[in-house]
Amino acid sequence: MPRIITATEAKTHMGAILDWTVEHEDEVIIQAHGQPKAVIISFAAYQKNRNQQEIMRRQAALARLEALAQRQGARNLDLDQAEAEALAERFGRDVFAEMVAEGRIQYGG
Repeated sequence: MPRIITATEAKTHMGAILDWTVEHEDEVIIQAHGQPKAVIISFAAYQKNRNQQEIMRRQAALARLEALAQRQGARNLDLDQAEAEALAERFGRDVFAEMVAEGRIQYGG
């Protein structure tokens, strides 16, 4: 169960709060004027959260690409299989290059 503390407590006892967060593998909610303002989590929990966000982002991107492919397929009924595959390859490269440029993925090759 998360621990709830005031901003003053967080300021005064930051080291102990960090230790508690790691030891208990739980979060600390920091309140100011009775309202939650921030959460302290362990770095491991942060990495897990970031990984999950990346998975969700990729799933959403894939869904958008699949929807685009369906729309394009309906619009391009005159394309043969080779032309359609070439377009799909081009779209994939464009999306990949965009993600690299935005720093969303790193590619060394």
